[in-house]
Order: sequence, then structure tokens, then C-alpha cells
Amino acid sequence: MGLFNLIWFVFFGWWQALTYLLLSLFFAITIVGIPIAKSLLQFAKLSAFPFGKEIIKETELKGTDNVSEIRKIFGIIVNIIWLPVGAMMAIMYVISGIVSFIIIIDIPAGVVYIRSAKFVLWPIGAKCISKKQAYATAVANEIEKRNKN
Repeated sequence: MGLFNLIWFVFFGWWQALTYLLLSLFFAITIVGIPIAKSLLQFAKLSAFPFGKEIIKETELKGTDNVSEIRKIFGIIVNIIWLPVGAMMAIMYVISGIVSFIIIIDIPAGVVYIRSAKFVLWPIGAKCISKKQAYATAVANEIEKRNKN
């Protein structure tokens, strides 16, 4: 994963991460844009070093009961406002992913583009974490679910 991340960062990641960092700063200027700014920071983290990372919803990471209803509702509202921009970006990432899959040597980049499309479509409440942390979260959630039954 380290070699792929290094190659990705040198050729694609640094400028994508910088773009999303600058966009995040732009959205952070307004009060309404702060949730989008926080999500763009998560996306910048994914854009810089995407291999070995997973995208997980905050409710899965913290547990459904540990995320307030107000935060969930506000997140849905902001995601709906973001949807037209996110849909255009997701379409561009899917097209880039398809082209990358056609160019066989570029398949790892295609995987990154498809993962990015998933993130930008509905970014509020999404977190970028390591695969180890995602696995540990999934195990903890499964144990909690079994204990409730």
C-alpha cells in the first residue's frame, strides 16, 4: 500500500488534496459551509493517500445511538443541498474510473476514482479511516448487535 500511495501522491494526490483543502477553506468562511468544509478535509485526506483507506459513515463508526438526531437531520439537509454539485463530481469520477479500468495498467487508479465518486455524492457524515480501523469498527458493531439480541 505504501508504494501505491507514494506513486499516487506524486502523480495525482498532491494537487487533488491541495484543491480540496483550498475548497474546504472557501466553504469554512461561511457558517452554513462548515459541515461541507469538514467533509472536504476528509476527502483531501482520501485524495492524498487513498490506498489502505475506507470510507465509513459516522453512524457506523460511532454507533447509531451515539450520533444525535439533530446532527443526522442537519447532515441529510446539507447533503441534499450538496447533491447537484456532488452528482456532477461523482459522474466525472465514474467516467475517470471507467477510463482507468479500460487502460489495464491504471486499474488501481480506477478503484480510487470509483471510491471517490461514492464519497463526493453524499459526503456529510462520511469519514476516511484506515482499513484496520474500519475492520475493528465492523467487528465491534457486530458484537454490539449480537449482544442486543
